Amino acid sequence: MDVVALEKTEEYQSRYKVERTLGAGGMGVVYLAEDIKLGRKVAIKQLRSDMTGNSAEARFRSEAQLLARLNHPNIVRLYDVIEKDHSIALVMELVEGVTLKEWMRENSPTLAEKLDLLMQICQGLGKAHCLGIIHRDLKPENILVTIDGTAKISDFGIAKALDCDQDLTREDHIAGSVQAMSPEQLQGIKLDARSDLFSLGAIAYELLCDSKPFERGDKSALAFAQQITQSPHIPPQQSCPEIPKPLVALLDRLLSKRPQQRPESAQQVFEALELLRKHGIDDKTDQYSETITQLLIKPRKKQSRIGMVLAALATTCAISIWGWKTYMQLPPQYLAILPIKVNGAEYDEYEKLLVETMIRQALLSTPSQLKSSALVSYTPSNEASHEEQIQNLHNRGITDALYASVNCIQIRCNIELQRINPANSQVLEQTSFVFLSDKPQEAQYTINNSAIELFPKNYRKNPGKESKMENDDYNRFLVVLSKLGGEATVNTNDLEVLQELIGKYPTNTILYLTYAKIATELFADTSNSKLLTSALGILTSAEGFGVDELAILEAKLSIKSISNDREGFESIIKKLQTKGRPSAHHLTQFARFLWTQGDFDESLTYASKAAALNPSYNNFYYMAGNQISLGDYDSAREVAEKMMEKYPRKWGGQNLLGVIELETGNIKEAEEIILSIPEDFRNWAAKSNLATAFFLREKYPEALEEYRDVLSTAPDNLQINIYVAETYVMLSNHKQAAKYFSKALELSHQGNSQKQRRYRAQALAYLGDTAQSISLIKDLLIEAPESTYIKHTAAQVYALAGEWQSANYHVEELIYQGMSTEWFSLPAFQNLCTQPQASAIVKETICIKE
Repeated sequence: MDVVALEKTEEYQSRYKVERTLGAGGMGVVYLAEDIKLGRKVAIKQLRSDMTGNSAEARFRSEAQLLARLNHPNIVRLYDVIEKDHSIALVMELVEGVTLKEWMRENSPTLAEKLDLLMQICQGLGKAHCLGIIHRDLKPENILVTIDGTAKISDFGIAKALDCDQDLTREDHIAGSVQAMSPEQLQGIKLDARSDLFSLGAIAYELLCDSKPFERGDKSALAFAQQITQSPHIPPQQSCPEIPKPLVALLDRLLSKRPQQRPESAQQVFEALELLRKHGIDDKTDQYSETITQLLIKPRKKQSRIGMVLAALATTCAISIWGWKTYMQLPPQYLAILPIKVNGAEYDEYEKLLVETMIRQALLSTPSQLKSSALVSYTPSNEASHEEQIQNLHNRGITDALYASVNCIQIRCNIELQRINPANSQVLEQTSFVFLSDKPQEAQYTINNSAIELFPKNYRKNPGKESKMENDDYNRFLVVLSKLGGEATVNTNDLEVLQELIGKYPTNTILYLTYAKIATELFADTSNSKLLTSALGILTSAEGFGVDELAILEAKLSIKSISNDREGFESIIKKLQTKGRPSAHHLTQFARFLWTQGDFDESLTYASKAAALNPSYNNFYYMAGNQISLGDYDSAREVAEKMMEKYPRKWGGQNLLGVIELETGNIKEAEEIILSIPEDFRNWAAKSNLATAFFLREKYPEALEEYRDVLSTAPDNLQINIYVAETYVMLSNHKQAAKYFSKALELSHQGNSQKQRRYRAQALAYLGDTAQSISLIKDLLIEAPESTYIKHTAAQVYALAGEWQSANYHVEELIYQGMSTEWFSLPAFQNLCTQPQASAIVKETICIKE
C-alpha cells in the first residue's frame, strides 16, 4: 500500500482510521490515526513506497524488534506492526507535544526544568542500554517533549543491539546526523553505550548553553565530522558564562573524545544531574561548587573493565534487580526500646535524665541504620516487671527489643546491651563496655554502633557519618531532647537552639529529626501551620549535606500527615515503600493523614490495624478521634479510658473523654474533666473544648474569653475563628460575628480539605451566600455521609437558607445518633422550631421551652 493509498483509506487494516499526515522523513511518513478497537489516538509510521529495498525494510523491522523490548515512560512505545503487500508500518504511541529542538526554540525554561528533561532522557537511555541497545542517532529532533513536560526518546531506526552482528547502515555508509554522532561512530570504531553519552552531552550542551558544542558554520559534513573527532568542544563557560561549575565538569566529561573518559553509564549521569537538581543549582559559593564538581569528576570503583560490552551490562541490570528483590525479601523487624534506668548514687535526677536521654537516643537511631526495620514506640506501665514488659511486646507483634542496663560510679559507666526476642524472652545477642558520662557524644556513637552489631550482618546498612558537636553544644542538645516525652514541655526557644546547632553542624541527621519532632508537637498545641512549613524547609535543607535520606523522608512524611497536601504525602510514602520499609511502619501516619482529610472510616481502619501491632498513645488517639467523628461514642469512651489508664502522664485521653461528654450532653461532666487537666498542659484543643463547654452551658462571656485566649497564640486557627463568630451570634453582636466569619472565610481558602470546605460553607451561609454554601455542603455530604460534623454544619446551612425540610432531616439524624439538645442552641436551629416542616422529635428534643 503506497503513501497516497494510506492517506486516503478511511480504515487501515480494519482497525486504524487514518486522519491526517503528521510528518515525513527520509524513510517514512507518520500519520495520525485512531485505534478503533481500543478507542485511542496513535501514530502510524509507514515505510515510504520508494524505500522498499531490503535495507530499509530491515531497518523498520529492526526498530520494531528493539522497541518491543523497551517499555519505559521516557521511550515512545510500540503498539503494533502491520505488514501487507511489501509494506510495513509501525503503530506507536501518539506523543502530544513537540520535539526537543522545537521546545528549546519556543520556550524559555528554567535551569531546573532543563535538568528535569535531561534526567528523564538519561532514564530512558539507561533502560535501552540496560537491555543492550544503543540508539546511535540521539539528537534534539529525536526527543519528544509532551505538554506536561515528559521527555520521550523516539526513532530507533538505526539503533543497534549488541547481540546482533548485522549492520543495517552499511549500504548508506553513514546513517543519521553528523551532529548526533560520537567521534568513534564517525571513525567506524566498534561502539558501546558511551557513544550515546557523547550525543547526550551534545544535547545537554545545547540545552544548557543555548548553543552547540561545535561550530558548524559553512563547513561541509566531512569537515564538521573532522572537527568532532579532532577538535575540542567550545568551553561551556564561554557559551554561557553563568553556567554552574559542576555542569561545566559534567559537560566536559560527556564530550570527551575518548569513551574511557566519559561517565560509565546513563545512570551515573542521571545521579549527577539529580544531585545538582536537588542541591547545586542555587548555591553560588565556590566551596560548594567545587565539592559537587569533585563528586562528578571522581571515577567510581569499576565493577568491570571500562570496555565491557552492553550485553554484560544487561546482565548487571538483571543481577541488580535480583539483588533488590533479595533485599526486599528480608523479614521485617519491628523494634522497641525497653525503659532505660541509670544507677549511680552520685548522680542527681537531672544528671541521670541526661544520661538516659543520650542512651535512648543512641538506641532509637538503630532501626534507621538497619534494612527492613521499623521502630515501634513503647511506654510500659510503671508497675510492669521486666518479664511482663517482654510479654507485652510479644503480644503486640514486636520482633526485637533492645535493653540497656547501666551502672555508673562517678563518671565511669558500665553498660550492658541486649537484643531480646520477645517471643521466648531469649537474649539473642549481648555486649558490654564502659563509657564516660562526661563525654556523652562519644558514648552515644559507641552505644549506637554497638547496638547495630547486635543484628545480623545482612540487615546492617553502611554506617552513616555524623558531625561531632562541641561538648557544650551537645549538652544543649541533650537538654532539648530530654523534653520530648518527658515532664517538661517544648517551646519555640528549643527550635531556635536546634536551628543554631543545625547551622553549625549541617551534616548531623539527629538535629534535623529533633527539630521536626518539636515543630510537630508545637503545632499540635498551637495549630500554627508556619511551624510545619519551617520544619519542611529545615528538612529540605538537609538534603544538600549527605544526611540520612530515609530518616529525612520519614520526618517529612510525619509532617505531611498532618497537613492538607495529599499529593505530597502520597509521593513521600511511595518513595519510602521502595526503600524496603515494613508497610506496618506507616499505618499510623496514614491513619492520621486520612483523619485530617475527613476520611474517618478508612482512617479508623488503619488506626485499628496500627494499634493491633502497636497500642501506642497516638494510635489510640486516632482510633478514638475517628470514632467520635463517626458518632460511635461508646467505643470512643472505651478507648479514651484505656488511654488514661495506660498513659497517665498524657492528657489526650482526658481531652477526648471531655469531647465525648460534650457531644452526648454531659456538659458539666465534660467541663470538670477538662478542668482536671493541669493548666500548663492544656493545649489549644483542650482550651477550645473548655470554651465549648462554657458555650453549651450558656456562659458566653467565659467561652469568648477562652476562645480568644487560643486566638492570641494562633490567630489563623480556622476552627477557633468560627467558634468566636458563633459566640458573638449568641451575644447578639452581629457586627463582630460577621467580622470573624469573614476572617474564617478567608482562612478557609488556604486549602481544600473537608474541614476547610465545611467551615467555608458555614461562613458563607452566615454571610448570606447560601447558594454557594449549599453547593459546598452537598459535595461534602456525598464525600463523608457519616461525619457528625458535616451533618451538623449541613443542618445549620439549610436552616440559614430557609431549607427547613433538609435542615430537619439532618437534625433528626444527629438526634438519633445521640447528640444532645445543647448543640442546637444557635438561632439557626431554634428558627426551625417555628416552622411547620419541623418534626415532632425535633421540636421535642431541640426546641428551647420558654
